[in-house]
Amino acid sequence: MGRRTSIVALLCFALLATLPAAAAAGAKGGGKSRCDGKAKLQRKIGWGPRSDRKAARCVERTRETLRPENAVPNSTVPTRDELAYFHANSYMPYQRWVDGQYTGSTDDIIEWAANKWGLPEDVLRAVAVHESWWEMSTLGDNGDSFGIFQVRRPYHCCLPFTRDSTAFNADYYGGIMRAYYDGKMTWLNNPDVRPENGRTYRAGDLWGSIGAWVSGRWYTAQNAEYVDWVKFRLGERTWETDPWFPTNP
Repeated sequence: MGRRTSIVALLCFALLATLPAAAAAGAKGGGKSRCDGKAKLQRKIGWGPRSDRKAARCVERTRETLRPENAVPNSTVPTRDELAYFHANSYMPYQRWVDGQYTGSTDDIIEWAANKWGLPEDVLRAVAVHESWWEMSTLGDNGDSFGIFQVRRPYHCCLPFTRDSTAFNADYYGGIMRAYYDGKMTWLNNPDVRPENGRTYRAGDLWGSIGAWVSGRWYTAQNAEYVDWVKFRLGERTWETDPWFPTNP
């Protein structure tokens, strides 16, 4: 998955002096995209999302070297009829923007979803490591959770494209995370749910949002353990450093 920024050699000494920094910026997982650089958290509540096309222009495209077995789901996008069904049946706050209309390598798709939803791309990479080792064929929760981000039925709509399309799987996850971050999941403060939370739900908390994915609650012990694992994968950059990552662990 190595990325290297191609730099045209110039005769001007002043420009040549910048080559080491530019080469470092082009290392895999940290390359400068055609937008504003590495996808990062857009902190403004209610930000975005970017359109599919604008998010695609942000991606630094790479060849699939880590998960060639994802080739079919990586090239699969939901049909118009499937999306119509999803939009008619999903209660996710940002469902109208979720469509999975992108193809590329597994890493490209994660980067695309991060740019679309204004989320840190490396955090999404780390979540996908913990959830599935980036393998779209992963089934969890006794066969009820699917894909690289383990979208779980019946809590999330809809099959088959949450299972069959990597881009839809990532797009849906990004939309859910943005909804948590933007304070759209107000049901978390309902009287019947609030006692199960460790804190009062509020907008603007990325790690609270990441943790809620595992339990559907806010700041539980289960969430804390989950977040610790994601942070561990983020810190070690498993997708780059683990020699076992290109194969099954």
